[in-house]
Amino acid sequence: MVPLISSEGTMPIPDVAELLIPVALCLLALALVLRRPGPKRGVARQLLREAEASVVFLFDGDMLVDATPRARDLLRGHDRRANEREVLLKTLAQRFPTLRQRLQTLPEAGLVHLSGEVGEEWIEAEYWEGLVRLSLHGAAGGAAGFAPLTLAAMEEELETLRSLGEDAPQLIWRQDADGTVSWANRAYLDTAARAAGAPAGAAPSWPPPAIFGEIDPPEADGAGDQQRRAVRTQSGEELWFEVTSVRRGDSFVHFALDAAPAVRAEIAQRNFVQTLSKTFADLAIGLAIFDRDRRLVMFNPSLMDLTRLPIDFLATKPPIQSFLDRLRELRMLPEPRNYRSWREELAALVAEASEGTYCETWMLPAGQTFRVTGRPHPDGAIAFLIEDITAEMSLTRRFRTQIDTANAVFDTLDEAIAVFGPTGTLTMANAAYDGLWARPAPPPGDGELPLREPRLGDEIDTWRGACAPTDLWADIRDSAAGVGERRPWSGRARRDDGRVMRCRVAPLPGGATLVGFSLTMEEAGLRPLLPSPQPRAENG
Repeated sequence: MVPLISSEGTMPIPDVAELLIPVALCLLALALVLRRPGPKRGVARQLLREAEASVVFLFDGDMLVDATPRARDLLRGHDRRANEREVLLKTLAQRFPTLRQRLQTLPEAGLVHLSGEVGEEWIEAEYWEGLVRLSLHGAAGGAAGFAPLTLAAMEEELETLRSLGEDAPQLIWRQDADGTVSWANRAYLDTAARAAGAPAGAAPSWPPPAIFGEIDPPEADGAGDQQRRAVRTQSGEELWFEVTSVRRGDSFVHFALDAAPAVRAEIAQRNFVQTLSKTFADLAIGLAIFDRDRRLVMFNPSLMDLTRLPIDFLATKPPIQSFLDRLRELRMLPEPRNYRSWREELAALVAEASEGTYCETWMLPAGQTFRVTGRPHPDGAIAFLIEDITAEMSLTRRFRTQIDTANAVFDTLDEAIAVFGPTGTLTMANAAYDGLWARPAPPPGDGELPLREPRLGDEIDTWRGACAPTDLWADIRDSAAGVGERRPWSGRARRDDGRVMRCRVAPLPGGATLVGFSLTMEEAGLRPLLPSPQPRAENG
């Protein structure tokens, strides 16, 4: 007998005694009666037989604490994992449809009597300290009374299982030890008909064919082994499935799920990886990808060409520190000041690459120049892109030298020249222009053409303020704005100091406009237009 357990735990000893004392007294009385000859002894034996034949359940909440043999027979055949109280209520619902609702009032009522809808049968339910005792009486409590209930419940469960297997979208079938298909659901039969090219609505042959061929059997009972199999149709189409096999004695039950989407995704992924691999292989930029553990997992041929790292070293998936140490040994890294600073720079490099902010230009001891960029990748990986920009840097230096030379020549001209962009912004001016109009000399730059914010309107105001009134300034404004035909022209203006200037306007490509100021011929031999320009500081 299982100990009586209440919702609060084990019953207190006095409560258990209250239950056991009446039982003990009854058993003692029965024993005394059995020892005495006469008709009472036969009555006692009859009472014992009736007690064993009764149908009584004892529940603690949803847990079945105890039951008589007849009561356990009523639950036999049901799934042991199921809730026993729910199984019983579902079984009795055919004759006692209001049992569930009546049991909800049992804690308040303490005792409930419920009559069945068919025959002379009734249920007595008692509640005591969290325990529920259900007793079936009448026809339902006899041997022939509960058998139909059990049979009906089993038939309902069987019908449910049959419909689940038949209507399941996955393929389900059973094969005997010799490979014969002894049972199959509708999905399997439809797939077999499709593979055989049978017309729609045709009756399936029996036994159906084993469309997956020989399937490797699982080694142990109940163990599920998975394998991917394909069924080829008459049209040549391949239908892919994930097959799970379970051993049941000498036979096997198989379940097949449609794996076509997974197969298509894997093919697409494989093709994508191949495309990426080909693209990476053709890149002139070296690529090195490190996983979340900072080990090299992918590289392309350009990485070997640029860094001279051997393939056998890269194939070992070195950690990023070993990778950079080897680059340092090959003099493919900027020479650090000392080893400590090198380690600090290495840690900063990895941290910035993880955040996607690393982009540096490496000036190598051999004269090469690399642009190295670090980018974060999913799952904590990082990628380094190494690009040889030696030719680009040489071209930039050459252009810078040419610009510096042109700028120096531009500053030696006697004519004061200013160039305005298509939007009217002053883009460049020489030293003669700065001296003529008292503009401050530009600070030493990096050799690039000076960029200035002043616009044409600002400069015209400066010119007008230093010269006698004239319509020349309005004409310059209209010419720069594209009013009328854009062609070279010239005019004259007199400064407040009496000197006469020749002003010429010339359109430049891209909508730019050149404005130049110089002395007229009659003024050229009298006095200079502007002081001699001071030489500019050498550009760094």
